[in-house]
Amino acid sequence: MKIGHSLLIWICLCMVAGTAGCTAIGFGDVRYADGDLQVTVDNPSGAVNGTVQVTVFETRDLKQTEVAKIARAETLPAGTTTLTFPIDLSPGDYKIYLYFMKGTERTVSVIKDIQV
Repeated sequence: MKIGHSLLIWICLCMVAGTAGCTAIGFGDVRYADGDLQVTVDNPSGAVNGTVQVTVFETRDLKQTEVAKIARAETLPAGTTTLTFPIDLSPGDYKIYLYFMKGTERTVSVIKDIQV
């Protein structure tokens, strides 16, 4: 009986661990057009307040140079949202560091590569 009980607890823990990321905010596509960086954000749960930070680095000659950093408060509704950040980028390769913070806790961080 104890083995069956332990197995049931183990299965439940595995199910919880396997679905834990399903309610997390995620960053999707990042595009640059007409002087704006467009960032797709997926929020599978209810509306959430937090801070979105975007840091843009130009990559050239095996070096990264920071060209912009924007942080702003956002209320992300449930579903998919496209956020727009005005940034003047020259043609080239860029790394986009995206963060979502609730209070002082960074809950999501992603790096995206784009070419302008």
